[in-house]
Order: sequence, then structure tokens, then C-alpha cells
Amino acid sequence: MLLLALVVLGGSLAAALTLLGVLLLRLREAERRVNEKETTHESVLDRLQENEYRLRTIIESEPECVKLQAEDGTVLEINPAGLRLVDANQPADIVGRKIYSVVAPECVEAYRENMRRVFAGEAVVYEFKAITLKNRIAWMETHAAPLRDARGNIYALLGITRDITEHKQAEEQARRHQTELARVARLSTMGEMATGIAHELNQPLSAIANFSRGCIRRLRSGGMSPNELIEPLEEVCAQAERASDILRHVRDFVRKSESRLKPMDVNQIVRAVVKFTEHEARQHRTMVRLELDPHLPKVLADAIMIEQVVCNLVRNAVEAMAEANSPRREVVVHTRRFASQAVEIEIADTGPGIDAAVIDQVFDQFFTTKREGVGMGLAISRSIIEAHGGKVRAESGRDGGAILRFTLQLSEPQVHKRERADSLHS
Repeated sequence: MLLLALVVLGGSLAAALTLLGVLLLRLREAERRVNEKETTHESVLDRLQENEYRLRTIIESEPECVKLQAEDGTVLEINPAGLRLVDANQPADIVGRKIYSVVAPECVEAYRENMRRVFAGEAVVYEFKAITLKNRIAWMETHAAPLRDARGNIYALLGITRDITEHKQAEEQARRHQTELARVARLSTMGEMATGIAHELNQPLSAIANFSRGCIRRLRSGGMSPNELIEPLEEVCAQAERASDILRHVRDFVRKSESRLKPMDVNQIVRAVVKFTEHEARQHRTMVRLELDPHLPKVLADAIMIEQVVCNLVRNAVEAMAEANSPRREVVVHTRRFASQAVEIEIADTGPGIDAAVIDQVFDQFFTTKREGVGMGLAISRSIIEAHGGKVRAESGRDGGAILRFTLQLSEPQVHKRERADSLHS
């Protein structure tokens, strides 16, 4: 029995020693794996730190402003170029503060809307006026994109901003130059049309004089009651108002003013111009006919500028047919819808048309086919239309004559109204 007990005890001890050996081996293997993981983890951390250092070096050396913003507008980080851009002496001057402290008040709402779009997942480019920490006014352009974490959630806005003040000033100077050039062209046009204006004024003034003399004669003869004077005196008033309208239109046409875009009736503009040029058209034995769509929506335009364009195109057509001694002289002005967000104005004539070899040059500065032309009217017209966001083109008609077309964008409410109508019918 004792021997048997010793055998059993020896076997149990051997099994226990074997199990202990296995456990020790597994423990050593686990320790080795932990050490390897720690080494790998340290290596990953080292690489991450190297990448962070490299990225931070790149951002800090970037010549344009790079910044991170929270959803509420708080500046989280900004590089040295960004500090210089907002006239900050140190990061604490701007980091931790809301970006709206350097955004001009009139641009804050638009800035908030662009931030909302970024935190909704959209990359946007926007301009805004800034007032720096030293009260310097500047225009900025920001390219903004959302930054996401490992789970795909947006946690910050990454913005790259640059100063575009000089560019804005150059644009403003070019716009002023274009406005002044257009005014000079209008003055030149008015000089050429002075005879027609005098004729237009002579008619109402002569009518006023005739009606007034008639009333005086009848009053002196004693054969006219006061009630009989009402009709001729009303006619005097009407003719005086007509003369006043002509003078006011001339004054508006040549006035020096800033371009003011507002919703306008294209047909009304066309009618005013045709009335303005009808005397010159009659002198050249030309008929001007209107084919206007009565249901056109309003466009966003400066009425005087667009009047100048229509005037230039109509007068060009009249003069081209007169110079070519065309047997049939007719100018047709069409207005119609163009696509979904624009209106098209077309001026077609029955003249000699445009040579295919030069049709792409008719809107270039100083290009002209007239013997005494200076080649600025159509160039200025193109600049005006493009400044309105439209396009202009020229072509020859299938049956002869020239056709010039340009488009104008619908005013914003009209665009939205059209879009809603399209969605209802889709």
C-alpha cells in the first residue's frame, strides 16, 4: 500500500512539474509578445510623432494662413502666416477666440452659413471682408474643408486663407475704368444723335407753342368759354411732360454713376431705346420692328447700361445697312426666354451680314468694318453683358443680314420662382 501511494504521489508530482513547466513557457511567450507589442507600439508612436512633427513643420512654414476652427467658430490652431494675416503678435491673441472677432459685421452671416456647410460635410470656397486685430481692413479668400476623426465624424474645419485685397482693388479699379469708358461711349453716342434729340424736343415744344397761341387767340376774341380751354391746356401739359421725359432720359443716359443692378423689365428697356433711336432710323429709311415676349420675367440689370448695349446694336445695324445701301432696311428686335434662368435679346437686320472670316472678331476692341468707325461700341457692349453674367454672340442670318444676341440672368426671385415651377411639373 505504501509503495502504491508513493507511486501515485510521484506521478502527481511529475504531472504538476510538467504543468508548471508549460505555464512557465507560456508566461515567457506572453512576456515576449508583450515586449514585442510594446516595441511595436513605441515604433508606431515614434512614427506618429515624426509624422506630426513633419506635418507641423510644413504647416508652420506654409506662406498662407492655415487654421483649424471648431463648429462654434473658435480658432483651435493657426500657423505663423495666419498670425501675420490677422495682425496677431502671438497665438494667444487669436487661438481660443471666435473667428468672428476678425470678420467684418456685414460678412458674419455669410461666414456662418459657409461654416454650416463645411460641418455638413461640404468643401467650400468663400470670400469675406476682415477687420484685423489692428483694425486693418482686408479682403480674404478661404478654402475650407471638413476634418474627420477615425469614426468619420467631423470635428473641425480646416481652412487655408489668403489675402486678396490687392486683387479686389484691381477688380474695383477695372470696374470703375469700364464704367467710365462706357460713359464716354454714351457721350460719344449722344453727340452723334444730337440732331435726332433736337428733333424729338422740337415736336413737343412746337405743339406747346401752337396750343398756347390757339388758346390766347380764342381768349382775346372772347368766343371761348373756360371749359373749352381744358382740352388744349391738358395737351400742353402732356407735351411738356413728353419734353421733360426726353430730357430726363438724355440726362440718365449720359450720367456718371455706379452700376446698380436691380430687377428690370427687358421689354421696357427695349421700347425706350427704340423710341430714342427712331429719328436716326427714319433718316436712314430704316424700319425698326419689335417682337417682344409679353410674359418675360424680370432680369437683374443696370437699365442704363443695357440701354446702351441695345442702342449700340440697333445703331450698328442701321448704319451697316445705310453704308451698304441695302434695298430693304429693317431691324427686328426680339425678346424671349433662354434656357431656365435667362432672357435673350436678339437684334436682326436685313443688311449685308457679317463675313465668316471676321465674325469671331466683331466684339474685339478697335475692330470695325465701318469706314469711319473706331471699333469700341461692340467691345464695350460685350464687357457690359459679361459684367452682368450674360453672353453675347454674332452670326449671319440664313437669308442674309446680321444677327446679334445677348443674354441676361433672371433676378434672384424669378430664378427661385422658375425653379419651384420646374419642380412642381417634374
